Amino acid sequence: MLQGFLSALFSKDVPRSVIYLVPTRALISQVADDLTSQFQDFAHAAPSIVTVPVDSDTPLDERVIYVMTQERAQLGLSAHPDFAAGVIIVDEAHSIADGSRGVLLQWVIDDLLVRNPSAQILFASPSIRNLDVFGRLFGLEDVVPFSSIEPTVAQNFLVAKVESATKGKISVQTAGDGSQPLRPVTSLQLERTLASRVDKLVHIPAVLGRGHSNIVYANGPAEAEKVAMQLAELFADREPTEKRLALSDLAKEAVHANYGLVECVKFGVAFHYSNIPTQLRRAIEAAVSSGDVDYLVCTSTLLQGVNLPAKNIFMFAPEKGKTNPLDSTDFWNLSGRAGRLRREFQGNIFLIDYEKWKKKPLDGPKDSIVVPAIETSINEHQDRLMTVISGSSPAARGDDANLETTFLRLYTDFKNGDLGQTFERIGVEADSAQSALLSAALLDAGARVTIPAEVLRRTPNVSAHKQQRIFDKLNARIALGKDGARSLIPLHPREGDAFQSYADILEICHELILGIDTTRSLHRFHALIALKWMKGLPLPQIIQEQIDRATDKAVQTTIRNTLTLIETDIRFQAVRMFGCYNTLLVYGLDSAGYVDLVSSIPSVPLYLEVGASDKTMISFISLGLSRVTAMKLNELSARKDLDTAGALQWLRTRPLEALGLSPLLLAEVAALARA
Repeated sequence: MLQGFLSALFSKDVPRSVIYLVPTRALISQVADDLTSQFQDFAHAAPSIVTVPVDSDTPLDERVIYVMTQERAQLGLSAHPDFAAGVIIVDEAHSIADGSRGVLLQWVIDDLLVRNPSAQILFASPSIRNLDVFGRLFGLEDVVPFSSIEPTVAQNFLVAKVESATKGKISVQTAGDGSQPLRPVTSLQLERTLASRVDKLVHIPAVLGRGHSNIVYANGPAEAEKVAMQLAELFADREPTEKRLALSDLAKEAVHANYGLVECVKFGVAFHYSNIPTQLRRAIEAAVSSGDVDYLVCTSTLLQGVNLPAKNIFMFAPEKGKTNPLDSTDFWNLSGRAGRLRREFQGNIFLIDYEKWKKKPLDGPKDSIVVPAIETSINEHQDRLMTVISGSSPAARGDDANLETTFLRLYTDFKNGDLGQTFERIGVEADSAQSALLSAALLDAGARVTIPAEVLRRTPNVSAHKQQRIFDKLNARIALGKDGARSLIPLHPREGDAFQSYADILEICHELILGIDTTRSLHRFHALIALKWMKGLPLPQIIQEQIDRATDKAVQTTIRNTLTLIETDIRFQAVRMFGCYNTLLVYGLDSAGYVDLVSSIPSVPLYLEVGASDKTMISFISLGLSRVTAMKLNELSARKDLDTAGALQWLRTRPLEALGLSPLLLAEVAALARA
């Protein structure tokens, strides 16, 4: 339905800009791939599909669909103040309730609507009870709810109870569609020990799911890996197919030769969690869809819009995050993946030892009430929010991005005269004590913050007080003269002293944004990893160096920790900190009259986000290629300054078989070259 809508939008050869907001980088890749396929044989001029923010020096395409997270969209909007989208699509719109990122999503949508009040906006989300929340939050009077009506697969909820852990005896009962009393189905003797969580998540699916596509839900990446590797051991008699071997090779290239996935996928088993590199995760999803992988062990990542149905789903006391039992709406969302349309009449959801679950989600609602994150911050965490707004308490030196983003949104609205409208939309009455308290606190904050609101908002998840402290530190150096100002400029990753430059910047940010004791030199370690990442070093090389450093840890743990390090500390936290630093540095240089120095500030946040700093490599990534493929092509190219058009032309003039790529990487390049 949405694909047809987009095709109709671009059926006339006129300028058209669409922004498609998604909550995760994984969904950027999935949506961009789907859109590229959709417009492959389009009768009209196909729109560009853009996934990386376009820098301020590059003109924007006239017919384009931007597929971005709210963070990338915010960077793009800052770089192009005149950009306005005609259509805004908000996928997984319920993520507006998700802490700091939910506040930022709301902010980005508000900005887009200010730039084009007549823009058409579509909110897409599963099972929301209070759809009117979007109209109220954005001042939209003509919101029309529309439920998609598609044929569905019947779902059968089955309770598998372990009767004897030592003998592996289980009984199976059915609850029908989840609302019916339990009725006996069968009893089985598995002849395998079913004592631990992992035992149950391995052996019950191995027997009951054999011959079908299966999803096994694990509580976290470590458990997912352990369950998958034990399942693979049970199926070690399977002959690896050519496609499975190709997926195994990709896991080596994208992560590391000792990564657990390398062996698992040879036997039709895989695991799936958020920190796995996007290209490998997409390849796993494709293998599940094609049937080359029939056992997928996943975490809550699967709740974030990734479309992976299966015949059977197995769960045992499922959690989302650490120690948080899966609530009923997430449970029903996950259960909806059971059964594949046009392949089966029925999908099965196996609930293992259901009576031991902390929550009984079958009894809960299938739909949810969305509460925007900004409302949660104000109504449920007001005392902590007031501490953040005051900025005077030592506790406020810690990092609470959720409340800091709320504070900054309220503060910039206050400075711009929009606070009353914001309060009205989030349900804070104008003459209430709550309104008076917040307004007074914001007024007091304004007396101590000198940075203009339009500068502060470019780093929406760092409080105004912290930004002011950083600016004061930078401004003191700038006041010493042009040489002092020049010394603050981050170096390009290819420059010789880049490491020390990044270590100095991160030391400031760790102290003033994160409240970290910098005597432990974590900033130096992060600067080193960030430099390697931005220079385009292969992830397997970075991981191997970490393995060599941590000889006392299990290799799988080190690999998993390094993936988390890259995704959390480098691609999120360091992006946030360098973005803040660069923004304040630009403001300081402009204010001091050193405008000529501004153009020499490299785009470190973008380099950190994509894992590249050569323009050619970034262009390959912007074209939709994975980092590992872009890195290999960048090494082959003599020129490192190609824009996207030049990179595509270079690619199309090379014989693909001469690129020396593995099968899945070659297929990725071939698809782009044909587009």
